Amino acid sequence: MMIIFSTSLFILFYTFIGYPLFLSLIKKSDMTSLASSDELPIITVVLCIYNSRSLLEQRINNIFESEYPESKLKILVVSDGSTDKPEEIIAKIDDARIKLLHYNKNQGKSYALSYAKDYINTPYVAFSDIRQTFDPLALKYLASTITQKSVGAVSGNLKIIAENGKEESGLYWKYEKAIRMKESDLHSLLGVTGAIYMAKTNLLPCVPKDSLLDDMYIPLSMVKRGYKIKFCEQAIAYDTESGSVEEEFTRKVRTLAGNYQLIQHLPWLLSPIKNPLFFQFFSHKVARLIMPFALLSLLISSVFIPEQKLPLILQILFYSYSLFSYSFKKIGSKLPFSSTCISFCSLNLAALVATWKYFTVKDMTNLWKKH
Repeated sequence: MMIIFSTSLFILFYTFIGYPLFLSLIKKSDMTSLASSDELPIITVVLCIYNSRSLLEQRINNIFESEYPESKLKILVVSDGSTDKPEEIIAKIDDARIKLLHYNKNQGKSYALSYAKDYINTPYVAFSDIRQTFDPLALKYLASTITQKSVGAVSGNLKIIAENGKEESGLYWKYEKAIRMKESDLHSLLGVTGAIYMAKTNLLPCVPKDSLLDDMYIPLSMVKRGYKIKFCEQAIAYDTESGSVEEEFTRKVRTLAGNYQLIQHLPWLLSPIKNPLFFQFFSHKVARLIMPFALLSLLISSVFIPEQKLPLILQILFYSYSLFSYSFKKIGSKLPFSSTCISFCSLNLAALVATWKYFTVKDMTNLWKKH
């Protein structure tokens, strides 16, 4: 039991402390310099939507308000089976730079992205979702980075805005962003932020229709071809915080189940020889799938170590505090470090649920990202 306890503890330490500590030693890359208007390429912004009429006009206006040359900016709206007549909004805006694609059956974001691929006629393409907004300089910064020969795609910086209008500063979100930034400095990102990224059009793969993680499938396919995926801190998009813990939990289940699916679609990811990002992929993604099982074995093994009761007591206290924190949050109150504790427990519970869903549920369409 002591071996199981020690092994589980090591997995926990490495995943959440050891790997980030290693990344912290990596030298920070230079900040991106803005290219001049003459140097900026012609780009298309792809916007996949499903029944988002109420947000569409505002989102298109936000993109066109970017400080990007008007003659070099196009928008391709892909209506994934929308029934709320988005064509009326496009007609109202009446701008020749907008093209609308529509098909009748809602088939998910991955299908919409692959459908759009054949209609992109610019060398570079930016992707976003309907809910977010771009900083005026976001597209300029993305375009200034993507033109590097070795770069296949560049991810922007998503900032979460709380209900009070201030940037969400939760410890867990800061932790995640810090890891992604350092992975970019080390070699390459594993994935991009679907709400804001840009890619070279000729490198776009056909995404499997049932893909849950198009924002990893696309960049990792480019990595396989020898390209790097970079992070641009200055290219900012804004989003609102999740409406509830339950909503965030559902998102985590989809993402973690998507990691299993990604390995199925791209089995070379598990090969240290074929995957140039194997160390990062195992440390950041595979280890997260192992984590909940390590936590369970740590708890169980603690019960059977009679001479050491402190580890068991500490675990019981932590889980009890997390449960109390969740209960307090439901009634509008907040305990110290509650967000971090809830996020940690939610992440690992989501990993367990994702494992169960992936291996027992044949139809994964209920986990689609609904644009």
